[in-house]
Amino acid sequence: MEWLEQPLNYWRSGGPLLAPIALVSLGIWAYFMRSRQKLLRIVRESNQLERRIAELPGGTGPADIVQTFSQMRGAVAHLFCVVMRDVLAGARLFEAFERREEEGLRALRKDMLVLAALTAIAPLLGLLGTVVGMIQTFDAVAAVGGNTGGRVASGISQALITTQFGLVVAVPGVFGLAQLRRLLSHAEVRITECRMHVVALLEQRKGGRSS
Repeated sequence: MEWLEQPLNYWRSGGPLLAPIALVSLGIWAYFMRSRQKLLRIVRESNQLERRIAELPGGTGPADIVQTFSQMRGAVAHLFCVVMRDVLAGARLFEAFERREEEGLRALRKDMLVLAALTAIAPLLGLLGTVVGMIQTFDAVAAVGGNTGGRVASGISQALITTQFGLVVAVPGVFGLAQLRRLLSHAEVRITECRMHVVALLEQRKGGRSS
């Protein structure tokens, strides 16, 4: 068990704040993986939906779209079904799309906000550990008698280790947020392209009726 003793001693040297930093790290990875999986699924479903829309005949109406998309699985197909039902109920097409898309993406944006908050908390906890470690160091220097050198070394060790852990935890969160924002933009573009195809179908239907 000698291979385990050194990491445990290193962990103990970091002080009690390493535990919440570790929890923040787990939260960062959990929110990142969940949001990434959802966004990739939306992009994949949007690609499938666009191919299905291209197969629909010209002049397809909202009721036909609801019937077709209700047979498909996924959040994007459900979104378009809800929008078409709103249109059948008398809502304006573009207003229905904007409202339902915002509702659909709201949960993803909330997850990204939580991820951004956790990413910001990690280095702050590391900084707090630095302050606590330096206070211990100054107390050791001011103390009379006792193992002053050991207490100073312990305080400095805690200050440096918590700072290190806080930064190491925050860096993946920063890169993860950047990737999620790119995926979110891509998902919004794919949904918009599907919307344009649906609008074109409905416009063909209007044109056919007017002629």
